[in-house]
Amino acid sequence: MLAKIDADLCAQVAAGLGLAAPAPDPVDVAAPSPALAQIKPTPFPIEGRIVGVVAGDGADLKGVAKLREALEAEGALLRVIAPHGGQLTTGRDVEIVERTFATARSIEFDALLVADGAPKDSDFRALVMLQEGFRHLKVIGAWGDGTEVLEAASIDVGAPGVLVAKKLGGKLTAGLIAALGMHRAWARTPLVAASAVPPTV
Repeated sequence: MLAKIDADLCAQVAAGLGLAAPAPDPVDVAAPSPALAQIKPTPFPIEGRIVGVVAGDGADLKGVAKLREALEAEGALLRVIAPHGGQLTTGRDVEIVERTFATARSIEFDALLVADGAPKDSDFRALVMLQEGFRHLKVIGAWGDGTEVLEAASIDVGAPGVLVAKKLGGKLTAGLIAALGMHRAWARTPLVAASAVPPTV
């Protein structure tokens, strides 16, 4: 099959396997299918997308609940990530912990946010998870002093697809939903031609 796609790649793979490369057999390249494109100027639906929110006891759990409600209205899910299992409490507000720093992995999430009041001495596993999400061009964000956790992870809060706000409100929530719809923050990579990058949030 590689001989039909790329003769040079086919020859390299064959050499690595110790086999003779088949003769090149190129096929006509079909027109690209818009249905299969990951980069397009209009947003995708966000049903089924998963947003992880790093929080802890004393964090803005009211904000987490409001964000969950807004995401669920769009068909997306929110998962609370915390230093420990069980539940978090801030005053009378309670949130169930759905992932801990020991069990969460960046690949589970389409976006990662840090809540106001999240632990500043975040476990290195939480910082690595945020760094991985950033490198994978996922939407990253924070509100309130959650930005300090992003800074601890050496994430550029001015980079495309990094959303920050003093408090969780409609602007941050709408920005998150719009950015999720673009699938990734394509403008963060030099590998995508500037003309192919849709507007960023």
